Amino acid sequence: MRQKSEKMMEESLIKQQELYDETWRKGLEAGIENRGNLQTNLEFLAEIKLLKANDKILEIGCGTGRVVFELNRQRYDVIGTDISREAIAYGLKKYNDIKLQVQPAEKLEFTNETFDIVLSFDLFEHIAEVDKHISEVYRVLRPNGLYLFQTPNKYFNAVFATLSNKSLKWRRAHPSLHSAKQLRQRLSRHHFEVRFIKMNPINDFTIKKLQKFGPVSYIFKHINFRCLPMFLQTNLYVIARKL
Repeated sequence: MRQKSEKMMEESLIKQQELYDETWRKGLEAGIENRGNLQTNLEFLAEIKLLKANDKILEIGCGTGRVVFELNRQRYDVIGTDISREAIAYGLKKYNDIKLQVQPAEKLEFTNETFDIVLSFDLFEHIAEVDKHISEVYRVLRPNGLYLFQTPNKYFNAVFATLSNKSLKWRRAHPSLHSAKQLRQRLSRHHFEVRFIKMNPINDFTIKKLQKFGPVSYIFKHINFRCLPMFLQTNLYVIARKL
């Protein structure tokens, strides 16, 4: 039974890899190198001040490696992984002095307790078997290690994606959207202590995404998301400590 389950997982990961290879190939051909809100993600890391000089850091779902590149410039010991061979190949060519590897988020090749900090941005929501991913993060983290990540808020993203796509097709790409409460409960089951940080996601990247909604983009410019309750946050920024 276990062998059958592992075989099914391998087949699923192969299909995922083929899908994300195609997605990255098309995106890179169109000049899209970064898919997430890089500015706010880096602001989050700078604001919480939890990265220490001697930490060993892993970013899962690193894409072309821009976050890895930025942290490497700050002299951190960091490595990035992504399931897409296309993204990793592009990143290694562009940033030739950083460490990137092709690995799925659900099956990491690192030994137990390798890292002090694990990062991910715009990854969590894409993983169908998200409990396997969390288990792997827990496994590779050292005692009291941190999983620092960002993922869209279920309440906001479901509405935004439905309006943007004019359908529910987005659910195939985002099978693991969570609310803050659901995220806390799931991570707690895996023995993580959780707290959330409110960030202001509005910058050129988000305004460009919102332009298709006309005047809505102007309204969002004047919202201070740090003052809004958690269920109205566009994205959930998480500090999860391994217990």
